[in-house]
Amino acid sequence: MSIGLGLNYDHFNRSVFSPGFLFGAASSAYQYEGAAFEVGKGPSIWDTFTHKFPGKILDRSNGDVADNFYYLYKEDVKLMKYIGLDAFRMSISWSRILPRGKLNGGVNKEGIAFYNNIFDELLANGITPLVTLFHWDLPQTLEDEYRGFLSPQVIDDFRDFGDLCFKEFGDRIKHWITINEPFAFANGGYDGSFLGNLAPAHDINGVPIGEPTEVSTFFVYPKGLYKLLVYTKKKYKNPTIFITETGIADRKNGTIKHIRDFHRIDFYNRHFWTVQRAIKQGVKVKGIFGWSFLDDFEWGDGYDIGFGFFYVDFQNELKRIPKLSAIWFKHFLSKSGEGKIA
Repeated sequence: MSIGLGLNYDHFNRSVFSPGFLFGAASSAYQYEGAAFEVGKGPSIWDTFTHKFPGKILDRSNGDVADNFYYLYKEDVKLMKYIGLDAFRMSISWSRILPRGKLNGGVNKEGIAFYNNIFDELLANGITPLVTLFHWDLPQTLEDEYRGFLSPQVIDDFRDFGDLCFKEFGDRIKHWITINEPFAFANGGYDGSFLGNLAPAHDINGVPIGEPTEVSTFFVYPKGLYKLLVYTKKKYKNPTIFITETGIADRKNGTIKHIRDFHRIDFYNRHFWTVQRAIKQGVKVKGIFGWSFLDDFEWGDGYDIGFGFFYVDFQNELKRIPKLSAIWFKHFLSKSGEGKIA
């Protein structure tokens, strides 16, 4: 399959990976679900932050509706099945099932039912759910009561939240992630400002590693992934590894440009190659998840950038439009890997 970049991947597809290797896509509750103040859900710190400080978001947006996954999940699962995804990584909104953040504040039965319905829909379509307990959307009540993760009181409440999830969903969910990117949450939410002039001073004569992208803080460097995987094998006695997200973003400068995402195809091809290379060195990688399935709310960048395999038209009823990368991924995941992208 030639993709117009001087690269040819005719013989590279999922067949070079072992049976049982999971190819998936990833998401998170606040970035996807919408229904932020509906059906019994309590506010999260991101609900509060985006409404109180809209100027902190590049396009002054929020996740009130986002991709409206709460109401459109069946449509999206059909798209996942169409592509041929093995798995889907998603998170549970803490404040959707515990609106006040604590068990003694009551359990939202509608929230429990929502996640039960999603998990059942995924499994009925042959898609394995991987579930993150905390993807940065702390219940606002816990932030108000004891400043959230700055207090050790959060430990018991997080344990109760986790236990509730295991009780309600554990019969079907066999892969759990406790906290998404704890470093990013801690550094971005609490510690980033402490860097002051230290980082610029350290970086004054530095040269970025990798190829630049349309987002200034992202560079493409597959070799770095390989080195990290091999290092992890040696340092931590060769654990089983799932790469729970990797992807490339671009600025939304028009629908057609955004949909013809040859650079994203190239990104995934090179990174999948890198993973296969690491596997041949004995690294036990068992799955990789693209970030993300849909364009979504990207925190401080709002909807100005997109990582998705599917373009979401936020100005036109949230219509999902497959990018070329979605079509490529479908071909890659087919048994033969055959197919052309014009």
